[in-house]
Amino acid sequence: METKLKVTKKRIIEFFIFNFILIIILYSIPVEKASNLCILKKVTGKECWNCGMTRAFLSILHFKFKDAVTYNHKVIIVFPLTVIIYLYTWIKYIKKGEEKHE
Repeated sequence: METKLKVTKKRIIEFFIFNFILIIILYSIPVEKASNLCILKKVTGKECWNCGMTRAFLSILHFKFKDAVTYNHKVIIVFPLTVIIYLYTWIKYIKKGEEKHE
């Protein structure tokens, strides 16, 4: 039977390994390749409120903040909120392992 501490350590290690791999994968995607992802733009020919957000996120990961704002200025609000929600979800996952062993 795993102890609460072992489960917590295991989940924290999972967090670091998963996110390290995720950052490598996302960093390896060229920003220019992510330009034709909007289905609404393909169908209607018009940009939606979210057009450029993928390129903006990738630009932030490449530390090109000026480019990110150029692609979609809403990234200033959306990116930090996304990171907060993402980290909150991981924290809940890690704490869930602790609760199972109380």
